[in-house]
Amino acid sequence: MSASTASSSRSRARDESASDAEGDTDESSVLVVSQLFPPESMAGAHRWEKLLRNTPETVESRVVCPQPSVPVGEFERRYRPWSTDRIGGVPVTRLFTYQPVDDRTNLERILNHVIFAVLATVYVLVHGRKYDCVVVQIGPHTTLVPGLAALATGRGLVVDVYDRWLENAVDFGFTDERSLAYRLLRWMERVAIERCDRLIALTPTMAAQYQAEYDIDKERIETVPFGVDDDLFDPSIATDEEPRIIYTGKLGEGQAFEPFLRGFRRAEIEHDLVVYGFGERRAELEALSSRLAIDDRVRINGPVPREEIPALVASSAISLVPLKTEHALDYARPTKFLETMAVGTPYVASAVAEIESVTEESGAGLAVENDPDAVATALRELAADPDRRRSMGERGVAFVDRQHRWDELGDRVGDLLADVAREREVAGSGLRARFGRLATAAGFRR
Repeated sequence: MSASTASSSRSRARDESASDAEGDTDESSVLVVSQLFPPESMAGAHRWEKLLRNTPETVESRVVCPQPSVPVGEFERRYRPWSTDRIGGVPVTRLFTYQPVDDRTNLERILNHVIFAVLATVYVLVHGRKYDCVVVQIGPHTTLVPGLAALATGRGLVVDVYDRWLENAVDFGFTDERSLAYRLLRWMERVAIERCDRLIALTPTMAAQYQAEYDIDKERIETVPFGVDDDLFDPSIATDEEPRIIYTGKLGEGQAFEPFLRGFRRAEIEHDLVVYGFGERRAELEALSSRLAIDDRVRINGPVPREEIPALVASSAISLVPLKTEHALDYARPTKFLETMAVGTPYVASAVAEIESVTEESGAGLAVENDPDAVATALRELAADPDRRRSMGERGVAFVDRQHRWDELGDRVGDLLADVAREREVAGSGLRARFGRLATAAGFRR
């Protein structure tokens, strides 16, 4: 698919969506509680900003989030109890919380999450009745506290899970399954998921995991992946390809950097490896590159403005998506993975279940075991075959265009919220009617 064809199909679909929306009269109102929100750039910060911007006009929305603090050190501390704002047209209420200004300790992370959860719960108790439903985005699981408050006050509850935060916290050694905190959060997760009106899972793999673990009907689970900003990550920005392999994203515990760096060394290709990102493992990567004697071909940089990433990825020959396969990351379909496909750059990625599934369906890259020899073989194959890279890139663009456009995802979420509002209204009408009959029987009504 050419870039012009992809752009044309997007325009036609948007026009059709707009026409369909004109006839839609279902109105709904939603309060979204999220630990992260733009201008923060980490993980799922932009998810609900993009979804709400693309829901039909019949959806009235507001986001409640803390003052921004990620990446740590980029934002000034704020001490006001609350402030209001608009991000991309989405109304936002920011609540006070503790904001770390240096590398976060575990205590600072806990303070950041818990203070916000408490104040967000108060907000839901005071203002939640204005809304048909409350959406809580996890991780972290502390946002489940205001979610349970929504249930207690009779609001609809939608739980959106973009990260299996609790399982990953155990895998990475941040907590223990025997700890009181873990057991409390696990209990809250069970109550919220089994009693919510809808569960939004990030991928089919994640949806299947929750259905197997909890008592929730398949009909109450909706799969809504991340979308891709197709104005920013447009395949038409591609310039002449450079002999470069690229990684963009967090330098964190979930990434399998060592087998990929060792594989890069063994591949013995002419390409350089360039890394852009932030995180606690930068010094470790620099030391490993030095030990492997590839530091002259590996450049590890800090983060770059998001608007610069598309051109960097599009002009690279191959993009890396390294994930640790021994942890609970089988569900992952990372945004860097989608954005790589969106600009037509083939990938070499770790073979977690969801990435293997996408690779089989799309043919847009290679999914390999976290073994240096497997990584080296994949890099050599792609580096030596520009026609194959071009073909993979075109298939990646087509796949993202089919499944990861924010406008279509926003329409799906709008339908979901309207369904929840309608179901709550029907349930409320039935309850009022039962109370009316009881009152009549008791002689309070004539």
